[in-house]
Amino acid sequence: PHNCKRFPGFDGESKEFNAEVHREHIFGQHVSNYMKTLQEEDQDAFQRQFSGFVKAGVTADGLEGMYTKAHAAIRADPSPKAKKEQPADKKPKRFGRKKLSREQRANRVAQKKASFMHKVKNQ
Repeated sequence: PHNCKRFPGFDGESKEFNAEVHREHIFGQHVSNYMKTLQEEDQDAFQRQFSGFVKAGVTADGLEGMYTKAHAAIRADPSPKAKKEQPADKKPKRFGRKKLSREQRANRVAQKKASFMHKVKNQ
């Protein structure tokens, strides 16, 4: 189902696939190189972008080892981790407002009208 054209390492002009470039991307060498250059050039940007890596103790040189261990762990046990069950009292996040009934909407409009009339009278 995959075509080599989709992966890093494919050169569109020569129509050839470079497996070494693809391997470097799989093992995070491009991220490692970026970490090194950012650490040398701009320490603030490095802290901002890689603070999680620093906290976890992952260095630019240890990045490939981290991915190697992750791949080995997946090969050893490819089954997904069991999800933690959420407590029964925890409600899911709502990003939109809860729908109001017709009566509640009418009450809200009446309150807004009363507030506006009160402001107009006081001016």
